[in-house]
Amino acid sequence: MLKEFNFSSHDETGLLVCAGGFEPRSIAFVDRLRKTRCSFEKALVLQYESQRNDNEPNYKHLFHKLKTIMKFQPKVVFVNSDKPIQSCSNIKTKIGELAIKIVNKSAYVDISGMTHLWAISAIHACVSLGFRTSVIYTEARWYYPPKREQHKILKAWRNHQYDLAVAYLQSAGLKAVHILPEFGGNFRPGRPVCLMIFVGYEPNRIEGLVDTYAPGALILFYGKSPHKELQWRAQLSKFLHAELFSKWYVRETDISTLTVEEMLTKLEDEFQILQDEYDLAIAPQCSKMQALASYLFWQRHPETQLLFTSPVRFNPVRYSQGARKTFIYDISS
Repeated sequence: MLKEFNFSSHDETGLLVCAGGFEPRSIAFVDRLRKTRCSFEKALVLQYESQRNDNEPNYKHLFHKLKTIMKFQPKVVFVNSDKPIQSCSNIKTKIGELAIKIVNKSAYVDISGMTHLWAISAIHACVSLGFRTSVIYTEARWYYPPKREQHKILKAWRNHQYDLAVAYLQSAGLKAVHILPEFGGNFRPGRPVCLMIFVGYEPNRIEGLVDTYAPGALILFYGKSPHKELQWRAQLSKFLHAELFSKWYVRETDISTLTVEEMLTKLEDEFQILQDEYDLAIAPQCSKMQALASYLFWQRHPETQLLFTSPVRFNPVRYSQGARKTFIYDISS
């Protein structure tokens, strides 16, 4: 169950995995830790080689903060958006190397500064090695685009002014679709595939995903924020994708961007309806907690396939600002 992290409690954990991404929330958890009330045997920091100038300030801050808390240097693993699968392998290998030296087989994976793909890879590596794994997640204070810009974005996208639209979006187009071998599922010959998408705010990436994957059916989940001032974003997502999905027969619903149990219940409901007729694939394109829910669902139903996408380039100044509460979600190893 998702609960707010208690920073005043005494905490001893074997491994911390985190990332120095460009979003301010990527450093919030470590910044909020009390030096005298937490300890880790080992820490691993993901350092982005891609878009290094954007990510390096938070990486350096995170590295030095952990060094101060732990009294020794955290380990580093390099990740690169141009080599996403190799980066997943690097994460898995490094966690495996550290696991041998850790007595307390527990792990915190702070996904706040990670891409969906690397977050799930890090979580899965810890779970596979028998760690009592907990996911740490800090919400952003607010997200782009701001409400005042929504009409400009919709007009540009609908008029196919893609160069103008990209200036407002979180990333520039789809670069590739990634399916890690362990999340490849178990598809039956000749069976059509239903693709379930947690739809975000990057229609350029979704358009490429749907065209590339060419599913037999689509189920769409539009993220609804728990915060009233951000709930208008679900309607924006629908408007952004309206033309694309008008070509398909789809079923759609609003779903929480934060409450994992709600997401799992909805996925289970769809699975029970569709499993006899379709093989199922899930593409978490919206919140990081929706990516976590997709992974937890895959644990229950490993015949399901998980899809991840990478953009041509992230747009750091169009992502998120600030940090709200930090949460923890415990996963059984």
